[in-house]
Amino acid sequence: MNSHLISNEKGAFIVPIPHCYVWLTEGYHDCPKLFKEYVEGYVQSIGYQLIEIKGMDAICKK
Repeated sequence: MNSHLISNEKGAFIVPIPHCYVWLTEGYHDCPKLFKEYVEGYVQSIGYQLIEIKGMDAICKK
């Protein structure tokens, strides 16, 4: 499950964000907020905490 995670030099993990979250949030009145909520839920489900979003990567910590 965690084979797609990459640890950076600061010990944070880079988790690719599923592209479906882009089209799932299209047309929503507050698209960035909903996108962030989806990403937070996704990384929490695999045991991580979101630090920030960069492009289509979630920077996380354990």
